[in-house]
Amino acid sequence: MPTIFHQDGTIDYPSIRNLIDFSIDGGCDVIMLTWGDSLISLLTDDEVAELHRVVIDQVGERAVTIACDNLWGRNKAVEFGRYVRELGFDVYMVRPAEWAKGTAESLAEFYTACGRESPVMFVGDVPLRTLELLADDPNMWAFKEDLGLDYAHEIIMRWGDRWPMIGGGGMKRHHLLWAHGHCDTWLDGFCRTFPAVSQDYWRALQRGDIAAAWAQAMQYEVPLRAMAQRVRYGPDGLVKHAMVEAAGVAPRWRRAPAANPTEEEMDELREFLAGLGPQTQPVPA
Repeated sequence: MPTIFHQDGTIDYPSIRNLIDFSIDGGCDVIMLTWGDSLISLLTDDEVAELHRVVIDQVGERAVTIACDNLWGRNKAVEFGRYVRELGFDVYMVRPAEWAKGTAESLAEFYTACGRESPVMFVGDVPLRTLELLADDPNMWAFKEDLGLDYAHEIIMRWGDRWPMIGGGGMKRHHLLWAHGHCDTWLDGFCRTFPAVSQDYWRALQRGDIAAAWAQAMQYEVPLRAMAQRVRYGPDGLVKHAMVEAAGVAPRWRRAPAANPTEEEMDELREFLAGLGPQTQPVPA
């Protein structure tokens, strides 16, 4: 769930609500706030709290909801876990401060304290020893892989039957984890823009047509991500913001210092999307 902004950098809550409705109507089963995709680092603590309130108000019971923190220390992380549980979020994705993570044991205590307030989703580079210490904790619920495939394979092979995994990088990355089981969910840039791409990929997996699923990722996602690496405004600006505007769902703006695409760059993106195939035909400007 990207945070949508007005051109002046203020948060555009009506567009966020519209994006949620569009995604759910397109078949999305999970609405997840996450530190990176939701640009949490560009928000104040009060804005993070209000964003979560608006998201849960709009989603209601229509999808699984995942909250996230802002790399806080223990006291604030625990407090926010209580807040999102009271709002009605299903799971709380906890990401400890990166500069002073602590030891494997102190990290386990950190997650345990958060789990007392809300079911926890792990994310990122959690030490294996920490996970071993928490393997039997009933408040640890899921894992969002966010590092390397070798690490993701290790987690899913050891604890996949305990913590279902969210693939952290789209259809192609999810496809590489699918064979291991316990990875039914992935971060998807199409469900909020051109949902037929996502749904065709998922239906192919469900019927066991692995080749068709791979072909869908290769036709639509791989070229898009290659373009995202080339553009001036970067992958986040393209996949999570400009493409949303090209689909006619919400405006493209991000808060400074993030760069925004120009009108000419938006025209270039629309032309590119139109050339990918019948499932990514953009809305005219």
